[in-house]
Amino acid sequence: MGLGLCVRDELFVVDDIRSTAGRTRYRQRAVGPGGMVSTALAQAAALGCAAQLVTAVGRDREGEETLRELRRLGVDTRRVVRDPSHPTTTSVVLVDAKSAERRFLLPDRSRHERGVELSLAGVARAQVLLVDGHYPVPALAAVRRAREAGVPVVGDFADARPGIRRLLPYVDFPIVPEEFCAEWGADARATLQQLASRFGGQPVVTQGARGALAWADGRVRRVPARRVPRRALRDTTGAGDVFHGAFAAGLSFGRGVPEALQLAARAAAKACTALGGTGHLPR
Repeated sequence: MGLGLCVRDELFVVDDIRSTAGRTRYRQRAVGPGGMVSTALAQAAALGCAAQLVTAVGRDREGEETLRELRRLGVDTRRVVRDPSHPTTTSVVLVDAKSAERRFLLPDRSRHERGVELSLAGVARAQVLLVDGHYPVPALAAVRRAREAGVPVVGDFADARPGIRRLLPYVDFPIVPEEFCAEWGADARATLQQLASRFGGQPVVTQGARGALAWADGRVRRVPARRVPRRALRDTTGAGDVFHGAFAAGLSFGRGVPEALQLAARAAAKACTALGGTGHLPR
């Protein structure tokens, strides 16, 4: 089960995402489902999990199309709230044609997320709960319920804002990027040590093409990235989300943490070979 962000991604491949020119032409455009938890659940479903999404989208055409595509990918959307008061969020993604790096343009969703009630039925029966820090009030209730029921919790946290810090005591596997470490005020290794000592669990710091660092058995371990040939590299959008989804899937199948991390690394590398976060999901 995943509770968090679901958006509609509009991706545009451009020559240089750093360009400050008044006009920028794009080479290719693609539209599909996006969002941290939604993409992760699509990957978990591709690997054979029963993946249930808890989130909210607008009662509009964009929301219906996004949910229809997620259902095609195997995600259970029956617990998704269709909110008539807020339109479905569109994320504009600029993808660099040469490096495959990307930049996002997103609206402020804080007001929307504060005003939506989500159903937490079924959390205690899940094999794994994945949260990404969105919808902070129901997310906090969900991780507390999961902790009481003994359900392992995976956290996909892009930053260290207060709402996410309140979730950390209840998250068994916080998986964060290096940007999180900068906000936390430490380097990757120190962040792992501090998260483990303060909250327990087994934190992981992802480092893109350099792989990841994981806290295990009282020390930092390297998780190597899978190499993607330059000619096959298309887009890094969603690679981190796919990493989380594959890791959670590995846990749900009873794999140990090292094996689940290896599965996650393989899936994230393959995700970079297609445009969009759900363009190439290993099965």
